[in-house]
Amino acid sequence: MKRYGLIALSALLLLFLTATPVSAAEKPCPKNKIVKKFWCETCKEIREFNECPTQAYVWDWKAHKEGERNPHMFLPEGWGCQTAGYYCIRCGKCYLTPGICADCNDDTESRKSLGKVEFKCPDGHSHHAPGTGFKLKEGLYEEEIENAGSCPTCGKPLEVVCSKSGTCPHVGK
Repeated sequence: MKRYGLIALSALLLLFLTATPVSAAEKPCPKNKIVKKFWCETCKEIREFNECPTQAYVWDWKAHKEGERNPHMFLPEGWGCQTAGYYCIRCGKCYLTPGICADCNDDTESRKSLGKVEFKCPDGHSHHAPGTGFKLKEGLYEEEIENAGSCPTCGKPLEVVCSKSGTCPHVGK
């Protein structure tokens, strides 16, 4: 009798574990993508658009339009780290899709952060461009690095270092 009870209990436990839905929060947050964005040398910041909307740029348009070329406009391309995901407002857990946070019954909010990328050689040199033989992910609208390549001086694989960037005050932050 004990044996049948143990088998039945085991079967119920197995059924319970397989029937319980897995929360989306148990999946890891998206990792950094290395994407081509825009670099503002004045602000020391990777930007999503080729203009850098600083407070002075927004509120003092006439001063920026006259005289020298505005250093916050027509930015050159640069490589940046991008992290995006939907985070539970109350507990901060990451979800891959927007919606209700199942862990603490709250809303999720979209967060995207950009940072500067440095491609570091094992010998200590760092570069702002990927190394020799770097590979892009195919079929994407936005250029994204799949493999950073190797160091041009020593031939060893490059390390990708992501860092927060930005020194200018921006509207909406």
